[in-house]
Amino acid sequence: MDCTRLEYIKNVNDDKDWAYKVYPIGSYFPLNFKQGKGVDAHTFNLPKGSLVILSQKPPGNERYLTHVVELVNEGSEDKPQWETDTWGIFRWGKVHWIADFTDVSRIPLDKKEMRAEWGWFDTKAKLLSSQNLIDQWGNIDKLRAHLGEVFN
Repeated sequence: MDCTRLEYIKNVNDDKDWAYKVYPIGSYFPLNFKQGKGVDAHTFNLPKGSLVILSQKPPGNERYLTHVVELVNEGSEDKPQWETDTWGIFRWGKVHWIADFTDVSRIPLDKKEMRAEWGWFDTKAKLLSSQNLIDQWGNIDKLRAHLGEVFN
């Protein structure tokens, strides 16, 4: 997988199971964002074509890297479909990589692979070029090269 377009990491959760595990590589699905302050504008402005890593923590476990998803539309194309409920904000995504959920020991651990601790207080996508990650990696190209090994 070409990781040069990896731009973001996003927190996702499902209280009962792995989120989005039913979508195989190549499939399209609505990537949800929880309503909150500034979430609609943030989600609207995420660039089409960006690759987003999904990080999730199933109940009682650590946080894992489970998907790489491409945003396939502009925010202006997705917004007319948004709803007002808690999870009504979304962007259409296409799965480029998905973890093997049949063997949790093979799913990459977020903390180990990203080498950074950051707050997961909302569902906004966070830039991989954030200071927290760059402090760990030196530059975005080193991080992307490492993630290329993780996701291939």
